[in-house]
Amino acid sequence: MREEGFIPFILYTERIAKNIKRIEDSVMEPYGLRSSHVMCILRISEHEGGLSSAALSSACGVDKAFISRITSELTDKEYIKKGSEHAYKTKFVLTEKGKDINDIINEAISSAIKTITKDIPADKMRTFYDVLSTLDDGIADILKKESDYGN
Repeated sequence: MREEGFIPFILYTERIAKNIKRIEDSVMEPYGLRSSHVMCILRISEHEGGLSSAALSSACGVDKAFISRITSELTDKEYIKKGSEHAYKTKFVLTEKGKDINDIINEAISSAIKTITKDIPADKMRTFYDVLSTLDDGIADILKKESDYGN
């Protein structure tokens, strides 16, 4: 990325992230959920056998304390449950209510994507996601190098 594109890139990505959270919050409000619950539900739904707190933390890119709060809230609302009370490194799985809300989330995502990308050819979207992934990997590399040197 060229330097002159950096500021618009940061502004656009921050605005997009904030607006996605607003959309998620408005769609999830009737169910007593917030945007912070959405990724957790989606990630658990991708793994039939469930996910442990550590795996969920990694999959969502957030710390374990955050996952602890979110899984506690989702358990209280009966969207997820522990797969087994006695197993070491218990995994969280979706309840039937959780599966229903996952369907609602996926329908909302599908509808939003159709609206957002309606004027963008599929090949350009694939290129966009490839470039976005490369940028993410590059940023992760910088952070890893900084942590390797104690910065």
